[in-house]
Amino acid sequence: MIRIPLILSLCLTSVLGAQVVEESFREALASTEPAHQEESPPFCCQKKNFGLATVELLAVSALPWYVNRHLADDTTADLSWKSWKKNIREGFEWDPNSFKTNMFDHPFHGSVYFNSARSNGYSFWGSASFAFAGSFIWEFFGENNRGAINDWAMTSIGGITLGETLHRTAKMIRDNRATGAARTLRELGAFFVDPVGGFSRLVRGEMSKVGPNPSDRFPGSLYTTGMVGFRAIGDGRLKNAEPATFYADLHVLYGNPMEDYKRPFDTFILSTQINGEEKQTLGLLQMHGVLYGKSLKRSKSVDHLVTFDMMFDYANNRTYEIGGQSFAATLRSLWKFSERTQLRTIVQPSFYPMAAVVSEYVDFILRDYDFGSGFGFRTGGTLFHQGNELLSWNYRGFYTHTMNGAIGNQIVHFLWLRARYPLWRSLGIGIDWILYMRDGYYRDFPNIHRRNPELRVGASFVWR
Repeated sequence: MIRIPLILSLCLTSVLGAQVVEESFREALASTEPAHQEESPPFCCQKKNFGLATVELLAVSALPWYVNRHLADDTTADLSWKSWKKNIREGFEWDPNSFKTNMFDHPFHGSVYFNSARSNGYSFWGSASFAFAGSFIWEFFGENNRGAINDWAMTSIGGITLGETLHRTAKMIRDNRATGAARTLRELGAFFVDPVGGFSRLVRGEMSKVGPNPSDRFPGSLYTTGMVGFRAIGDGRLKNAEPATFYADLHVLYGNPMEDYKRPFDTFILSTQINGEEKQTLGLLQMHGVLYGKSLKRSKSVDHLVTFDMMFDYANNRTYEIGGQSFAATLRSLWKFSERTQLRTIVQPSFYPMAAVVSEYVDFILRDYDFGSGFGFRTGGTLFHQGNELLSWNYRGFYTHTMNGAIGNQIVHFLWLRARYPLWRSLGIGIDWILYMRDGYYRDFPNIHRRNPELRVGASFVWR
């Protein structure tokens, strides 16, 4: 697989989201003409372009095969009719690839399959079929070893979540009315976020063409928070923590979850974390999107809404490795204490078709994690005053039963408490206290019990 530089994409998303996107978003809000009255249609697409979408999907598979076969001298790229028949006859297996490869690289590659269709006129659901098809083609015809069931699942389901998130982010960055250097920078930034979408625009001659923007270029609202500082992680107790290390996090709320839920991912949350002095620089990537919602109650004091969500999670640091895709039914509530003070809460049961959790018993599977399936539960809330996030809490736990690895059950808990104090305009200070707990109950090995508290302190910021 080609490892597209997602970290660079996320950095561009952050910078452009704070500057270019924010500036354009405010211009759109300031416009006296409502967005839905903007002249249409947008550049793409009055009808689905199946031919270009298919060519791009096949090219996304052919290019890494060419690199593996002719540049990397990878023997798995030696293909023949015999190898293809063997793969189809023997079917799926589990592979021993690293956590990063399976839980990060494969889903991002799946996002390119997804966006080969999304950038050529297909809806969210239509594009999802391309993610499954592209992953299937690679697993059975892109290599001479057997297809991996975990790769197919992670590439397809994870690719849908990442693909739609990056598609919408790139759409905000582009500006069809811009010209000159500003246009070039926007197109380049959007290309890094959504490469196949940029290629589609290049083929259709839209990279330099001037015209109207799509009416859904921006969400109803855009709220971004982050913190830069230091964190200390303890083993059992916080007093046993190693020296504090640098970190930075970013959380983007695209859309209003209480209002924007008619189409998939009209609301989504993007969370990232960059770590210093860690085995992986990108320690966290989460993308949680609303597929559909229905209002239950609206009054002067409280609003209740139920949504069905699709979520991608990747956490990889020295304390834990957890990743996977899940689906959830979420009760969202907005408690209106006054015009200036509000509380947002969620209650969220979820299902994990496939998840990965770190394991100490790796000799016989050649991986430092197990694949499992299970259920989860999350609850949390955030207190806002005058639009500023002051206090928040979040509990998340899930149970998995091992499908491949050390046979047994794993139960994982996260408890996250956060306080923010605004100082001047969008700047403030923040403190987080996090407790991570994991209990592994195994059939053939001793049980494992881990407790890791974490303390974070830093400068916080808000863009809205």
